[in-house]
Amino acid sequence: MNIFKQFYKSLYSPKDISRFRFQGIGKTILYLFILAFISSIPAMVQIISVGNTVFNEGDEILREQMPAFEVTDGTLQTETDEEVTIRNSGFTIIVDGTGEMSAEDLQGTLNTAALLRDGVAVSAGAGVQEYPYSTFTGFTFSNEGLSSLLSSIEGAKVIIYAFIFLFIYIIGAGLLFIKTLFFAWIGTIMAKSAERRLVHRQSFRIAAYSSTLPVTFFLITDIAGSVIPFATLINWFVTTMVLYLAIKEIPKPKRKTKETA
Repeated sequence: MNIFKQFYKSLYSPKDISRFRFQGIGKTILYLFILAFISSIPAMVQIISVGNTVFNEGDEILREQMPAFEVTDGTLQTETDEEVTIRNSGFTIIVDGTGEMSAEDLQGTLNTAALLRDGVAVSAGAGVQEYPYSTFTGFTFSNEGLSSLLSSIEGAKVIIYAFIFLFIYIIGAGLLFIKTLFFAWIGTIMAKSAERRLVHRQSFRIAAYSSTLPVTFFLITDIAGSVIPFATLINWFVTTMVLYLAIKEIPKPKRKTKETA
């Protein structure tokens, strides 16, 4: 069975997932890399959308819409002591002049960047990432400095996108492999409790395919722009249920009966 047919079967058939435990480990690893690519598609799409908007409209936003700001000694200084929100086509920028906002305040938002007191927080569909101002070197972090930087790197935006995609993909693949190893261990415990014979390497294969349904679900919701609360808990719960159902499809070992004299 080819990988794409396996993907389709893994969306609804725990019985087929249980059968995949006998396939080669190389095919399972390739499948995980494909799942990692699928799960990173929404972040890639959002980065392209936000990036193109930033390059096309960034100079106007920096010079005409955003309040004057500059980072001095790693701390944001603005001409206003209020929180300023700028909503544009496809993304939102927040300049926190109060100094009270934190990265956690961006939870549940999409395509949002906030200039905080000590760093930049970005929400782009893969959680909220925070970067201290000390990581931005080589230019003045201000309206004029950022405007000049955008002009200088616009010609290399394809390379920048590719680098960001590769970074997201590597991180996503690593997390997916760690998750699969964890659920492989959980699978062996489930199998023992359900009186099924399942070694760890077979459990790893089943765990890999058990992630198909949650990965596909969150792909669809992310592309639709929906924010699902407790996404990680839902992801792991669905994976656990599919894993359990697949293990239940494994036949129980036949019990040996003692011959009577």
